[in-house]
Amino acid sequence: MIPNIIHFIFGLKSDFGGKPFSFIHLLAVLTAAKVNRPSKIFLHYAYEPTGEWWERAKPYLTLNQVTPPSEIFGRPLEHFAHRADVLRLEVLMQHGGIYLDMDVVCINSFAPLLPNDFVMGVEPGAGLCNAVMLASSGAEFIRVWYEKYRGFDGAQWAHHSVSVPYRLAKQHPWLIHIQDEYSFFYPMHDDVTHFYLWNRTPLWVRRRVIEKISEHISVHIRNAFSLSKRDRPYPPLRHLLHGKRWQFEKLSQSFCVHLWESIWWNDLQKMTPAAILEGAGNFARLIRKVLGEDQLPLLLKFG
Repeated sequence: MIPNIIHFIFGLKSDFGGKPFSFIHLLAVLTAAKVNRPSKIFLHYAYEPTGEWWERAKPYLTLNQVTPPSEIFGRPLEHFAHRADVLRLEVLMQHGGIYLDMDVVCINSFAPLLPNDFVMGVEPGAGLCNAVMLASSGAEFIRVWYEKYRGFDGAQWAHHSVSVPYRLAKQHPWLIHIQDEYSFFYPMHDDVTHFYLWNRTPLWVRRRVIEKISEHISVHIRNAFSLSKRDRPYPPLRHLLHGKRWQFEKLSQSFCVHLWESIWWNDLQKMTPAAILEGAGNFARLIRKVLGEDQLPLLLKFG
């Protein structure tokens, strides 16, 4: 059984990787608390954030200052992202619970998934993404995964965080429950329809639509009947055909939305309380739906 506690990791570098604690990070904390009603929300950090948004989030959090791992099995962890990858596995092995990246906004409760031993979600075309993970304390899948770090190579960017768990899931399917691509990670960072989140469609998106059509149509035809559902290419063409309203309904059924901070930061840092309260984009509409009338007035006090 997975305990209903939530873990965030933030501030493993003194400069916060150029992305200080923002309004988006506050929304990650607020929605995690509202939707899941966890017994605790831990924030594991090396350097404590500062600023207005941090002060607003702090009362919801149990702070745990850590020393990020600098190596694993004698192999150096030079990039802070790789240190965070290892730290989240160690936290889940010890405590169990729900791990969320700080750019993950909760939409529906994870409660239906808690009876499992370990849960991950599909990142189409890549593997299983470690931005959202649910685990019982001492989950066997994590132990097996952690052992694979004996062969860690920092030059392979996402190999141990995305590709390795996917391969292990095929080898040990009884140790893991896998959610489809719409549960945690829709829309993907390269899905042109992600601009529905912000209610704008730049001109380059129209050109990209044409490129996507020519790029994917032959692949879809060739693989539609030859691959398992989990291995099929991500269906951006279908998303384009369905449109903005369909995206909102699909997102409303998701457990969470991963905002791909490293790629979408220009959009995310522009997000404000006013943009949430007044915006017509799907992201603003989702947040209003999640927080509801009882918590939306809190946003009026921010900024």
